[in-house]
Amino acid sequence: MLSQKYWITNGAIHANYALVFAQTYVKGKHEGVNAFLVPIRDKKLKSLEGVEINDMGMKIGLNGVDNAALKFHNVRIPRVNMMNKYSDVDENGNFTSSIKGIQQRFFKVTERLLSGRLCIASMTLGGFRSVAYIAIKYSKQRNGVSPNGMS
Repeated sequence: MLSQKYWITNGAIHANYALVFAQTYVKGKHEGVNAFLVPIRDKKLKSLEGVEINDMGMKIGLNGVDNAALKFHNVRIPRVNMMNKYSDVDENGNFTSSIKGIQQRFFKVTERLLSGRLCIASMTLGGFRSVAYIAIKYSKQRNGVSPNGMS
């Protein structure tokens, strides 16, 4: 089971679709990572065949968002579900892309996702810097041991 997606916002209970970045093979040729709109539930919110949905459970903060882990078992995605701004597969099964090269295509397709992750990492570092400053400032004024070495 190599097809998994974690931390899907609103995926545990409410989502009918997920945007999935997946390795793409067309006529046996590897065409790199492309984005697909993948149905995961029917209209009654029942998981579709081949889609396993698990709630990520309790988390610290924003617990009202029902994050999910999705696992796909032999799920085939129709070509019309490809987010085709940069790449496409025509009715005859021919792959085309305005971006040459698998690596360049990967970065172009995922740039919004990656920039969001970079923002999260940057905000985390900023938060840590503030917490570390407060902890160091507090520890400098808090005497755990008296000047003569006795508590």
